Amino acid sequence: MSASINEPTKDMVNKELMMFKRFQVDVKDIKCPLEWWAKHKSFFSIVAIVARQILGIIGFQVETKITFSLVGVFTNLRRCCLQLDNSNKIIFVDKN
Repeated sequence: MSASINEPTKDMVNKELMMFKRFQVDVKDIKCPLEWWAKHKSFFSIVAIVARQILGIIGFQVETKITFSLVGVFTNLRRCCLQLDNSNKIIFVDKN
C-alpha cells in the first residue's frame, strides 16, 4: 500500500521530533499547554496534532467518582469512629 500524499512519513515525524527536542521551552511561561501547541503548530505540525489529542483527553473516570462516593459513605458522621486504615481496607476489599 502506498501512503497518502498528505500523510507524514516516518522521516518527517523523526525530523520534527528532533526539532522539538532541541527547541528551548521555558515551562514557567506556559500557562496552558493547549494554547502553547496552538501557537507553535506551524513549527511542529505533526507533533502538535498528537499533543492536542493527548492533552485534550478529559481526566475523569467513573471508577474514581464511585470510589470517592464510597469513601464519603464510610467517613460520614455515623462512622466517625472508623479509623482511616480500616476505611482504606474496606474500600480495598470492596474494589477487589
